[in-house]
Formats: sequence, C-alpha cells, structure tokens
Amino acid sequence: MSVIEHIYEPSRLLLVWHHSDETKPRHRRVVGELIRKGDDAFFRYLKGTVDFEAALNEGFHEFPAFEDGKAESQPRALDVFLRRIPPRKREDFNEYLGQYNLPENFSGSPFSLLGYTGARLASDTFELCPDFTDAKAPLDFIIELSGAHHYVKPQNNIAEGDAVEFVLDENNEHDENAIKVEHNNVVIGYINKAMTPGFKKLLNEGTVKGTILKKYLFKSKIGIILLVKYL
Repeated sequence: MSVIEHIYEPSRLLLVWHHSDETKPRHRRVVGELIRKGDDAFFRYLKGTVDFEAALNEGFHEFPAFEDGKAESQPRALDVFLRRIPPRKREDFNEYLGQYNLPENFSGSPFSLLGYTGARLASDTFELCPDFTDAKAPLDFIIELSGAHHYVKPQNNIAEGDAVEFVLDENNEHDENAIKVEHNNVVIGYINKAMTPGFKKLLNEGTVKGTILKKYLFKSKIGIILLVKYL
C-alpha cells in the first residue's frame, strides 16, 4: 500500500458542501473557510461569493455547529471539526489512518489531519479540502476525482499504479481553473473544483505527479482515487 510520506501542513481549509439529492447534478460549493491560528483555528462563512449564493439556492443553510451567526465568535473552531474524526487514543485509530494511506506514526498536526481526511460524516454532506496556494515541495496527498463515473467505464483498462497527467482545461465554462485528469491521453475525471486554484499553482511552480491509487465501484458508479506528489 502506498503511504503518504511528505505531510502537508496547510494554513487554510475550505468547507465544502453539496446537496444530497442524487437525482440532480452535484456541485461542490465552497461555503466557508477554516483559518489556522496558532494551535487553534477560526471559521467564517464566505458570504457573498458565487459558490455561497449558489449553495443557498441549492438548499444549504448553515453548518450545524455555526448556526445563528455565531461562526466568527467561536473560541475553539478547531475542536468543532475534530469531533468529526476519531480521537487518536482510540484503539482502531491506526486503521482509520490507513483508510487515507496515512502512516501509523502520523506526525502531522490536528489541522493537517482534517485536511487529509476531509472530516466527512455519513450523516451530512460537508467535507474539508486543503488550500494548496501556499504549499511548498515536497508534499503528498490523496484526492478523489470528480466526475469519474461520467468518463470511466468498468471495462476501461485502468490499473492501480498507472500514471496520470494533469491538463489545464482553459475553455471550461464552469471553472476558469479547471484541471482535467488524463490516463493514456483519455480524460478520466477532474480535480475537485474547490482545490483547483491551489492545484493550478502547484502545476505552474513545480512538478506534480499522479498515480491511480484505487479504482472502485459504489452504487454502480466508478470512483477513482489518486496519489499525488508535489516535487
């Protein structure tokens, strides 16, 4: 199993939301940001942005812990999100790390751990995504491709360990920073829109290599997970 070797310590995590109606197109909307502040962090909504307003139209209300306009005054915003992942003292914590290809001796901060796991829960449709705009090489991270089920069929010859390429999609009408992922010159999906501004910066300033970490089938839909290394 490939393991994350170079841990990224982000200074900013994006709170991403999508609706739960599987019959409609699913768009990941960036609705807030968690900003690192020493050993803690503060949270704020990104009100007035295109994504935030679109999320409101699609049914978004507020993150449960930050209702009634209390987001800016939360003294321990980091703890709120850490409650969404298992505590490190749990006996099965190493198994949890393994789900995200993190080493058993994971040395990253709690903030970094939130970025690597996304702090996802089955009970809602929120996740955290790291902002790579201040990233320095080397670092490793794992991402799930967006839209893979539209491009990849079960019979496609894609295997774990295969290399992929990242290509700027400059004519994309939905995202000016869109980045498509190609396998043998065939598109197999896109980088999560929430990550594209920072990911584009990585492509412009360094060497980014990606490999297929996992191909899976969930509810008859193909999913692709990549291991990405910024060198």
